[in-house]
Amino acid sequence: MALVVLSILWKTLATAAVIVVAGRLARRLGPLLTSVLITLPFNAGPGFFFVALDQEPAFVAEGALMAFAVTGVILVYCTAWVHAARRFNFVATSLVALSAWLGGVLVLDALPAVLPVALVSVALGAALALMLRRRDIPKPEAPSVAAGWRFVIARGLAAGIVVASVATASPWLGPHWSGILLAFPTTLLASTWMLWGHYGRDFTAATLNAAQPSLVVYASFCLALHWLAGPLGAVTAVVTAFALSGFIAGVYAAVLMRISRAR
Repeated sequence: MALVVLSILWKTLATAAVIVVAGRLARRLGPLLTSVLITLPFNAGPGFFFVALDQEPAFVAEGALMAFAVTGVILVYCTAWVHAARRFNFVATSLVALSAWLGGVLVLDALPAVLPVALVSVALGAALALMLRRRDIPKPEAPSVAAGWRFVIARGLAAGIVVASVATASPWLGPHWSGILLAFPTTLLASTWMLWGHYGRDFTAATLNAAQPSLVVYASFCLALHWLAGPLGAVTAVVTAFALSGFIAGVYAAVLMRISRAR
């Protein structure tokens, strides 16, 4: 029992650290680059790393495939969240988005866990997000003060507990549901909680709106991990896939900065 508690504790602290960094950098980066930061696999990355320490590569590969498939559902989550934010407070907005996520996951769970189904899921989610993309968000003013340490640490710990719990329970959940739950939008939920509370509705909505195309970063991690887990071994595959997603995030952020300056 003590080992389980210690396992959850260190996994929680490791995940919380990345949420804290995102919260502190949000003011400096603005919504556009913050969207890239929060779509890095800070939830799935540590989660799969912890799973890889105890499970075989095949387990990790199957879980990564499900996490990739859920990318389409996360796009639906973001779309629902941004539209609901026009009318509701943070709690109600998040409940609407989570209901959309749950509905999408239940549909996906009923389908075969194969790559073609995953690709269709992502394509449909992207098409829906593009069609329903919100374009009337007021341009948010740059926050004058960064979020306080106590504020972001509390939210980071909340996200870390979810990741640590799923990773620890993965032997009982199996690869299918481990992948789905590690793809739960924990980082997005914790980040929007932090951003809304300190930077306001418009900043948060603009960030999550921009996060939809930025999800290519998260998707690249999951797909790379699915392909690499066998040839490289579980832990090496997670580290390599995370490094690849970080590289893609850097290139994507540089392109966004160039486009922004051109305007």
